[in-house]
Amino acid sequence: MKIAVIVLAAGASARMNGRIKQLLPWRGATLIEHAIALAQHSRADETLVVLGAHADALRPRVEKTGARVVVNADWATGHASSIRAGVRALAPETAAAIFVNADQPCLTCAVIDALIERYRATAAPIIASGFAGRRGSPVLFARAHFAELDNLRGEQGGRELFAQHPVVCVAFDDARLGMDIDTWNEYQLAIHNCQ
Repeated sequence: MKIAVIVLAAGASARMNGRIKQLLPWRGATLIEHAIALAQHSRADETLVVLGAHADALRPRVEKTGARVVVNADWATGHASSIRAGVRALAPETAAAIFVNADQPCLTCAVIDALIERYRATAAPIIASGFAGRRGSPVLFARAHFAELDNLRGEQGGRELFAQHPVVCVAFDDARLGMDIDTWNEYQLAIHNCQ
């Protein structure tokens, strides 16, 4: 069973006051490099990275990791376009894909591996992460749901499918693992809490 990780990194960093969020320093690298390293050190078979708003600035960093670059030319139409771009780039033999946001700096590869282990043990078609009682990303979707993901539009995300299908949740006690950053203050908080 081939499992891919799709790192979503196409956003414009609109609330970062001119900074490219994916290039913020994190543990001796950048946020995007950190997210890619998590995917590559996990038990996943392949890593794809969806770029968009800052593709020209991010592509060299992604390419040096060996991850596969997917450029979402429609990034400005919303989050769903990046999900679609990632799904469409998957190899036909890919059984499942785990969507990881590039702006979750406290995430560990143990979270990704736990989703993979649960999928291999149960073949559950949707497996979400749960952090201190809240479902969040990353989320694994089996191939059975790729067509539905391809039909998402605008700011819709994979959670749209949660209401329509059973979701298995892998729970983690540490809420920091699910923390994402959209503002400079959230980045500073992540540095304080996770580095």
